[in-house]
Amino acid sequence: NMSLDIGTVYQSAQCPSFHTIPHGQHPKHNKNIIQATRAPLSPVCEETGGQFKTAGPIWLGPLHNQEIVDEAICRLEVLEKEKDTSKLFGYMKMNREIHGLLTSVSEELDDVPLYYDLANLSHTLGCASPPTKQFKSALVNAGYRVSGYHKEPLAIKTDAPNSVVWDVMRAWCKENPPKMKSKKKQNKMNKRKRIKNNKGEVVEENGEQNGTEGATNSTPPLSAGEKILAKESTIKVDFTMAADIKNTKKALRFPMNPEANWGPKKAASGYKRKAEDEKS
Repeated sequence: NMSLDIGTVYQSAQCPSFHTIPHGQHPKHNKNIIQATRAPLSPVCEETGGQFKTAGPIWLGPLHNQEIVDEAICRLEVLEKEKDTSKLFGYMKMNREIHGLLTSVSEELDDVPLYYDLANLSHTLGCASPPTKQFKSALVNAGYRVSGYHKEPLAIKTDAPNSVVWDVMRAWCKENPPKMKSKKKQNKMNKRKRIKNNKGEVVEENGEQNGTEGATNSTPPLSAGEKILAKESTIKVDFTMAADIKNTKKALRFPMNPEANWGPKKAASGYKRKAEDEKS
């Protein structure tokens, strides 16, 4: 039924946490499909308390036919062994790139529709980004499945809940503490806007009233990263390299650009040719 593979995304407005809710679900005691709940269990983000933004409907089912992908990989590997690329892909000269792309596709979790961006997670906490293999190993050691994404080198696809992903980041921040903000930047963050009400009294952004104009009695709000780091971890994080992550198949997954400044160039205009014709 299509309702099981189509759903809605609930994205936290303050951090990369998200939930996906399918439009249909199976009850525990029968195979009938009923309408699923339209919201996560918590009305706000459990990590930061931020509101959810919604998007959808989106496809939550598998993106690829694994049988076709495996067959294509097998054929490319046979051609590579025979050193004869003229049979199928000789005119492309990109058999290694195609093999790497299909290998990445074959390793993806087909029941996990979306992914986390490791750089985005680190940016939220203000810390250095952990090595991808080390981060994946922590999730595997915690008992969850994990994979990459064929179009993004820093993508993390996993069936672990948001809380476990942030537990791994909290453990990483304990070993590699985020850099402290400069005094100038901290003072800028602590500065609160002062608004006057109808009576001419100064009121802070949170609605609290100050007796003297210019005074600030309320503490500055915590950032999303500070809220996340303030919470205690729920699991014991182990960054030991997992065997499944260490022994990966050798393939050219994310090749470099063939030349510097490679990509679409400026469209031809014809002005230069017209100018030369006028001179001649």
